[in-house]
Amino acid sequence: MKKKIFALLNIAGIIIFAISCNRSSTKLEKLNDGIILNLKNGALKVQICTEKIARIVFDPERKFQLRKSLVVEKEWKPVPFEVSSDDGEIRLSTKELIILINKKSGALSFSDKNGRLYLREDQEKPRQLTRARVMGEKTYHLQQNFKLSPEEGIYGLGQHQEGIMNYRNHDVLLVQENEKVSIPFLVSTNNYGILWDNYSKSKFHDGQEGTYFWSEVGEAIDYYFICGKDLDDVIRGYREITGQAPMFPRWAFGFWQSKERYRTEQELIEVASEYRQRKIPIDLIIQDWQYWGDPSQWSAMKFDEERYPRPEEMIKTLHDKYHVHFMVSIWPVLGPKTEIYKEMEKKGLLYSPVVRAGGKVYDAYSEEARKIYWKYIYEGLFSKGVDAFWMDSTEPEVNEADEKHIKQIGQTALGSIARYLNTYSLMTTKGVYEGQRSVSSDKRVVILTRSAFAGQQRYAAATWSGDIVARWDVFRNQISAGLNFCMSGIPYWTTDIGAFYVRQYGAFFDEGCNDPGYRELYVRWFQYGAFCPIFRSHGTDTPREIWRFGEPGTWAYDTLVKYDILRYRLLPYIYSLAWKVTSDGYTIMRGLPMDFSNDKTVLNIDNQFMFGPALLICPVTKQMYYGEDYINEVIPADYLFTPDGQKGGLRVEFYNGQNFEKLVTTRVQKKASYNTWVDELPEGVDRVNYSLRWTGEVLTKGAGEYEFWLTCDDGVRLWLDDRLVIDSWQAQRARNHRAKVNLEAGKKYRLRIDYFNSQNGTQMRLAWTTPDMPREIYNPNEIKSWRLYLPEARGWYDLWTGERREGGKWIEREVPIDIMPIYVRAGSIVPMGPEVQYSTEKPADPIELRIYPGEDAEFILYEDENDNYNYEKGFYALIPIKWDEKNQSLTIGEEKGDFPGKLKRRTFHLVWVGKNHGVGVEPERRPDKIVLYEGKAIQVKRN
Repeated sequence: MKKKIFALLNIAGIIIFAISCNRSSTKLEKLNDGIILNLKNGALKVQICTEKIARIVFDPERKFQLRKSLVVEKEWKPVPFEVSSDDGEIRLSTKELIILINKKSGALSFSDKNGRLYLREDQEKPRQLTRARVMGEKTYHLQQNFKLSPEEGIYGLGQHQEGIMNYRNHDVLLVQENEKVSIPFLVSTNNYGILWDNYSKSKFHDGQEGTYFWSEVGEAIDYYFICGKDLDDVIRGYREITGQAPMFPRWAFGFWQSKERYRTEQELIEVASEYRQRKIPIDLIIQDWQYWGDPSQWSAMKFDEERYPRPEEMIKTLHDKYHVHFMVSIWPVLGPKTEIYKEMEKKGLLYSPVVRAGGKVYDAYSEEARKIYWKYIYEGLFSKGVDAFWMDSTEPEVNEADEKHIKQIGQTALGSIARYLNTYSLMTTKGVYEGQRSVSSDKRVVILTRSAFAGQQRYAAATWSGDIVARWDVFRNQISAGLNFCMSGIPYWTTDIGAFYVRQYGAFFDEGCNDPGYRELYVRWFQYGAFCPIFRSHGTDTPREIWRFGEPGTWAYDTLVKYDILRYRLLPYIYSLAWKVTSDGYTIMRGLPMDFSNDKTVLNIDNQFMFGPALLICPVTKQMYYGEDYINEVIPADYLFTPDGQKGGLRVEFYNGQNFEKLVTTRVQKKASYNTWVDELPEGVDRVNYSLRWTGEVLTKGAGEYEFWLTCDDGVRLWLDDRLVIDSWQAQRARNHRAKVNLEAGKKYRLRIDYFNSQNGTQMRLAWTTPDMPREIYNPNEIKSWRLYLPEARGWYDLWTGERREGGKWIEREVPIDIMPIYVRAGSIVPMGPEVQYSTEKPADPIELRIYPGEDAEFILYEDENDNYNYEKGFYALIPIKWDEKNQSLTIGEEKGDFPGKLKRRTFHLVWVGKNHGVGVEPERRPDKIVLYEGKAIQVKRN
């Protein structure tokens, strides 16, 4: 066997030579940062980026003249590596990574320095490139095939709503939608990650036959392989490739109050005032859409003068009197009468589809358009004192936020929208971030957006999970959605606490915050939300302020305030972790495999997570105590028949006019439901004034009481056997209509639904509750239990009681309405600050250090000026804190660093947690030690 070895340290230029093998002669070009291998069907380039990161490019044209990456801005420095060859394979190696290339197929495998396999491409058929034409452009469909080990778990890929935690044996469509965020980055419990650098419609597939990434548009396969000692190390590598997440200001980790929507400046002031009068902690109030006035002024970047006559004065009052920050909603859609629209249109910077209010979406792929967009934000909002920007509908929403509608854009400044389908949010947040950084270093950028893509963390953008529905299953699904999003490398995420829709789209809380059942859901969601990276309440249909759920002394109010206070007491812990995010690529909200990858039980747990290194969060996602059991289902097609007896649906007639004036067309639908946000109206139907009629028969199951649920907006009537059982013939917001009827078993009943639309499209859904569906009766006086898993560790302390439990076990924990199970890992230090009304009300002094014995522990306390970019210049301070389990001693190390306003002396209250000691929300009244700290190292013995 012939074998050659070449060591590359600092080689400039290219070395070209031939490698002999049994079947062919393969040309290898050796570069200063990798190799190019010419194969039969194209050229393969392996670029060594760092000792742990490699870029893999396969170009069928052999040119490597790829378009500039939108995701990767890093320029790599040469890294020492070696190349060797034998008759069958080529080997590249760094100090941490070994890459083997099969000369015959060009397939790669990746191993650690000791030869332990991370991942391999399919050795027989590693990749497929198929010539295609997409939206008139000649291109390739790309597919990269892998073989995974049987035991590994796969996470990331963005935010998806199916309730899946581990993506083994699943398919994931990577296309941006409302509620769905697509990020082509995954991590594995084998301690590697793959960043698929493609922006078009893509798919991830894993099954028994193998695993692949597929994309619709591309010149070449282009991906990054990242390895590490653990998943934190892998995500750290992702951030090295795509950019670090800047620090959010301290206030961003407090409570955000929002709703759809505040309508006047007076209402905003009154809400801020009420929070302060009630002494409920809050840091941000949010102005949702339509503060600009007439719809033709959509996203004008200025306030309607009638309802917000003095915006600067209003914001100054919020800042100075109530110590509340202010965020406003901005959109990529620009109304036709706005100045920004007119300037963009004149310069050809608007997409052609006409969308909301006759407006158009601006071309965020144009640098000129991004600068104009920021100019109007600055003049109308930022210069008035606005602190943060809620960038809504950044998929972008082109009447709808889905592939079909987004592709109506056609061409962007960079090329076909099919090529750049998933990256609009990346580009529009880039413009706002760079715009604000260009005019201010005193106010940190804070962006909230509905969509995201790889690299977006570098633009100070958090993401929320879209316009979700108030149901218990939807609530549970947010946990895995948020965890996988954060494991996709973007650290800041949140959800609408209590969901966006409360009485629409399958949510049944018509009384909103007055419904005890909704209050229970909201309280449980709020408990969970207090441990999301961003703590935010928002939604429509019902108010969301804390006092809307009761008054002091009532279970809902008291529990909400309790968790709000707990969040604020944890700010020293949270803000220190935020620094770790920025400085070390850390992830605050952590799927259990990030910390317990060797514990196979955790790989598929989708309803628990770690919040930082210490806190195990176990949300209660089941109705237990209040309200009705809203069990129903959309009537299955097998129980529906057309008027002529065909099984499998109903006949629906589409009319122009609100009273069935002119029949346009007829269809058969499998379900009695219609949603113009998803379903296109047939051609010829007026987009506003129309009516629909469903007719046919419904077949019953067993005999007994049936309840029919019609969820819809505007006018609706329902007949069963010519008996009118629901009659609500008026223009109205979406709500639930219910009718109970006794029906015989196995009998067909004539069914008819009439509906008219008056504005904003149609949402209509017919469901039923049948006699055989189990109903649960909820009793608030009967305390229920919740099953949860304590991962393998030295032990876990119950935050509320101090009781210690062993790890590696399933347990049952009683969960009265005010308790969400939280466990603290043995070997943890948790710093807790004083109770405050807002994040910067006073310095974090004294700090209660809760020490959870059982193993050595350490924590680094971080502080800075809270809201400017001086930290980038080194103006911050770090205090290392260590617990030595063997010697039972705590060391508060020497403080490193300085910044204006830093405390010169402070007090630490040391609490060694035990049963009923150092527990709950309130500070421990009898700390074990009180230590005065002046920046010098102190060692304290426990006894």
